[in-house]
Order: sequence, then C-alpha cells, then structure tokens
Amino acid sequence: MIMQNKPRVDYAIKAISSLLHDGNRVYVGLNSLPALLGSLMARDFYHKNLKILGVAEADNPSLESVTASTGDPFMVKSSPVMITADSFDMIQKGLLDVIFLGPVQIDKDTNVNLSVIGDYRQPKVRLTGGAATAYVMPLVKKVILWNLKHSKRSLVEKVDFITGTARYSNNDVFVVTDLGVIRFLRGEDEWEITSVYDFTSIDEIKNNTSFPLRSDQPKVISLSEDEENFISQLDPYSLRLQT
Repeated sequence: MIMQNKPRVDYAIKAISSLLHDGNRVYVGLNSLPALLGSLMARDFYHKNLKILGVAEADNPSLESVTASTGDPFMVKSSPVMITADSFDMIQKGLLDVIFLGPVQIDKDTNVNLSVIGDYRQPKVRLTGGAATAYVMPLVKKVILWNLKHSKRSLVEKVDFITGTARYSNNDVFVVTDLGVIRFLRGEDEWEITSVYDFTSIDEIKNNTSFPLRSDQPKVISLSEDEENFISQLDPYSLRLQT
C-alpha cells in the first residue's frame, strides 16, 4: 500500500471508465456525477466508442466541464435530444448496455435500497426513492452500482428495503466504491473483488463488507498525472468531492 493524496472519488471514476467498452450505450441518471465523469473519461480520454445518454435528454453530449446536476438541460446545447421515454424503450428492447445507480445499501443478493433506512412505516431516514430502479435493473445488460462510503452499513447482508434487484436477471452487476470494485458471480451466487486501489487492500475491502467476498489476484488501479488532470479539467469546481 502507498500513501495517496488524490481524491478517492477519482479512483472510482477511473474504475467506472474501465468497466465501459467500445460500442456501449450508457445511461447516466440524476445526481450521478461520478458515473458521468467515468463515462466521459472512457469516451474522451481512453477514446472508447461510447454513446452517453441520460436524464438531461442529450444524445452523446460533448462537454468541456460538468455542472452540479447531471440533468442540466444545457447539455443539449450542442447535442441532439434523446428523450427519456426513448431511452427506456431501448432498455425494454435490450438495446441499452450499461446503467448506473447510486444506492445507499447493497446486499449479497444484488438487492439495492434507495428508499428508507429502518422500518418502512417508521423509517430512521427517508431517502430520495428509486425512480425507475425496479424497472431497469433486471433489463439492462450491465448494472454499475456506485457507493463512495464503503462500509458494513452500505454493503449489508440484507437491505432494509428492496427498491430494486437484479437477482432474477442474468445481467452483469458491479459495485464501484471508494475502496475498490466487486462483481457478482451469478453461477456461484457470490461476490468477487476484481479491483483494489493502490492505497487499499483486499483485507480492507473484506473487513468493510457485511457479506463474504472472494478474491483472486484483483487488478490494482492507480491514477497517472494525465488521468488526474483530465478529471480535474472536466470538474474545475471539484463538484465530485461533494458526492
């Protein structure tokens, strides 16, 4: 392990970009700045052939910098419009490759919670809600969940409320956090650590997760100066640090 002075979110952004591939159609939801930055990094820094869609209803927008909202209508000022209804139609037809979600809780069965903490009728915390989570999770080809507070309170044995699930699907499910990346292994009904960061370790990820994790020589993700500069230029006001 080495000392790190780069923002942890930037490692998560690079991890997200590594999970996107040529030809992917990618949908970025509301308040998903790490997902948007990771998608832009994959397309514009690594030059992967992506189509980026999202709640701003812009078809593959060209951005020099991001704003506080991933639903900012100014994204369409230099891009064609792709309305949300058409994007969801693509999901139903199996034409959307990747979608991002940022749940507060994720459990061993790929259930996610964006609804409440505690009992549903008398919750300790009422969350923002799932919007189309229950609809999209089983249908999209790859679900990338992101959570920047990796702990046993966020990666839990059982979520307090099931907002959505990929349990009965056959798609790929990844979780990107501020400690690393894990992937759901459907055949074995287990999770595997696929990536650690150059300042984290397998043990740290396991010790902060409530369910068992396999590990078999995970990739180590580092950030170069060029990569860090690219992220900083896209986000000159460091909005990503507030997520």
